[in-house]
Amino acid sequence: MQSRRLLGLRTHGTCQRYKSSVLTKSDLKEKTDDHPTASETIPEKRGLPFIGNLIELIMSNGAAQLHKYIDNRHKQLGPIFQEKLGSENCIFVSSANLMRSVFLYEGQYPKHPIPEAWNLYNEKHDCQRGLFFMNGSEWLNNRRLMNKLLLNGNCNWMNDNIEKYTRKCTTQWSEDIDKSGKGFVEINDLERQLYRWSINVLCSIMFGESFDRIDSNPRLEAKLSEFTDNVHKIFTSTTRLMSFPPKLAEALNLKRWTDFEENVDLVLQLGNGIVDEFLKESPCDDGLVLKMKEVDMSLDMIKRIFVDLIIAAGDTTAFSSQWLIYLLSKNEDIQTKVREEIHSSNNWMENPYIKGLIRETLRLYPVAPFIGRYLASDAVIGNYKIDKNSLVLLSLYTSGRDENHFPDAEKVLPERWIRNENGELTLVHKAHGTLPFALGGRSCIGRKIALNQMQALVAMMTSNFNVKYCAPYDVDITLRLVAVPDKPILLRLEKI
Repeated sequence: MQSRRLLGLRTHGTCQRYKSSVLTKSDLKEKTDDHPTASETIPEKRGLPFIGNLIELIMSNGAAQLHKYIDNRHKQLGPIFQEKLGSENCIFVSSANLMRSVFLYEGQYPKHPIPEAWNLYNEKHDCQRGLFFMNGSEWLNNRRLMNKLLLNGNCNWMNDNIEKYTRKCTTQWSEDIDKSGKGFVEINDLERQLYRWSINVLCSIMFGESFDRIDSNPRLEAKLSEFTDNVHKIFTSTTRLMSFPPKLAEALNLKRWTDFEENVDLVLQLGNGIVDEFLKESPCDDGLVLKMKEVDMSLDMIKRIFVDLIIAAGDTTAFSSQWLIYLLSKNEDIQTKVREEIHSSNNWMENPYIKGLIRETLRLYPVAPFIGRYLASDAVIGNYKIDKNSLVLLSLYTSGRDENHFPDAEKVLPERWIRNENGELTLVHKAHGTLPFALGGRSCIGRKIALNQMQALVAMMTSNFNVKYCAPYDVDITLRLVAVPDKPILLRLEKI
């Protein structure tokens, strides 16, 4: 549908304590104060027949600036409103209490919106995909298995892999500085470098020591590089189909469709081939593959989940890390404080200040500015009745910058997430005003990996370098399915 193409929605996001959350109606007994009087009519910005407010959206730079378009609409109509974008009616919510209540109605098999181009590709090629594309009992059964491996209990087994490949990344920067003879190095391809780092970490977690042993194999290295480059292109090629009907592009055999189709073909082929190559060259005796086999997961399912985990987590972690480094580079005081925390802490993976900095990054720059759910039953959210199967979207960009949720919302204050002696967050009014990994059964399966990666990156970068932003411009959000910098982030790393 047109609205799905424009929204480019993904379900990637953090519950406030960075753990899986199961909500019950008793959690939300308190009546929200956002709507003091009952009403059955959600505020609405009416548009033209058939196309809704599509023209207005396009004039505001369309899909690339949807987060700001919706933010302005919330300022006009309040914390909940409905608007028809293209052919689908969407209900947008930005109040912390209302957002949290949406997950009470997601049902046993939560359904989220998926870009139409991806659905069309899967249908055309009869392609079975990973968790993100699954629904019903197939999704639930495999999600439960993956919860045990990636979310529940002790997941510290992943940290050695994370630290190893994060250190390889920072060591390369140190060597580049030494080779320059200048005491510093300028990085103008941060996006590419972080993308490869993110995928290396995921492959190391997936294949364990097998990946370490054959990571230097030139043939496999070339395949992995090709895979990385093409995964990165998927989001660009998908974005070109967000403002043009994919079915029409496919019917007319337009280049924007053929580019997308060829790109996905190659990524799926390379991803499956990489799994086969690693298992052939060095059978996994540790890592996530072994754990998946131990819970009786088939090789076909392992491949499906692995490829889509790489596609989703590789991209979102790389861009979240870009925003994290951007904030670091613009705040020398925060860098100094992080170094002090690292030196005084025996375990930087559990340091509250570093965790607070990551929360601030995800609050201000949510990699998925909208999280969507189709309601599994008729619902009452706030004082509004919402019909079953309605699409409700959480406006995370708006909620994360709302002064009612976070005083001095535009400021980067990692300390706002550190509790005082009474266990209170004094600079946070509504902690669940930021939910970058969502809540409920379909919350982000890779959030522990992503958070630990970002913690490792902050610790190692600030321990080794002064990080300075050296571009003559500020950077803002543009949407390319996910929230990405609208201009390159240029850095100067100086050895400490």
